[in-house]
Amino acid sequence: MILGIETATSICSAGIADNEKVIAEIRFDIKNIHAEALSESIEQLLRLSGVALKDIEAFAVSIGPGSFTGLRIGLATAKGMAFASGKPLVAVGTLLAQAGASNQWSVNSDQWSVVPVMKARAGEIYAARFQSTWPMPIPISDEVLLAVADFSSWLQKPAALCGNGVAMLQAPGVLENLSDVIIIPEAAAMLGGGLIARLGAVKFAAGDVADLATLEPRYLQEFAIGPRKTPV
Repeated sequence: MILGIETATSICSAGIADNEKVIAEIRFDIKNIHAEALSESIEQLLRLSGVALKDIEAFAVSIGPGSFTGLRIGLATAKGMAFASGKPLVAVGTLLAQAGASNQWSVNSDQWSVVPVMKARAGEIYAARFQSTWPMPIPISDEVLLAVADFSSWLQKPAALCGNGVAMLQAPGVLENLSDVIIIPEAAAMLGGGLIARLGAVKFAAGDVADLATLEPRYLQEFAIGPRKTPV
């Protein structure tokens, strides 16, 4: 069993899963409570699920991109638990997880991609393209930081869009008149600690574990510093 932590967005969540299913999860979608709620949520999760910390084989954490503060809190908590227990830590990309949350909605065709879109700074979004596969989506593009106005030229259709950044595209009409685009409801494909744990279990089984000494949140800073480059 893997214990997963999700704090990359307004969601603060912890969950337990194996590589097949989510066993238990606690989740809040309230801004700015991560520092207060995360440790208590983990304690409650273990108590209510009847799972002892010694039974957890590894920890998994959403590593970004996402909120600077949220990612720092999640990673610090996950590292602390991994160091204290001597158990491995698995890093799960947040865009990968968002694509994984959308598996049940994805179109059953190799021609379609699932495109997670997450809020970044004002007027900007994080995005990537994935092939929707079980048990884990397959990346088919790099993760990028885009201006909202650049999204339609970057997008390759047909695509299913998901994540909290979709509303930023809808408000200015970026998605108007785009054919072969499906919008997955945000409430139907939410991030959570259980999802991070399940994807972490898949990576752990494949031997993909992080170096605790060097692991840092993924902010995509290389896209944010200096003149904007035309996305390819």
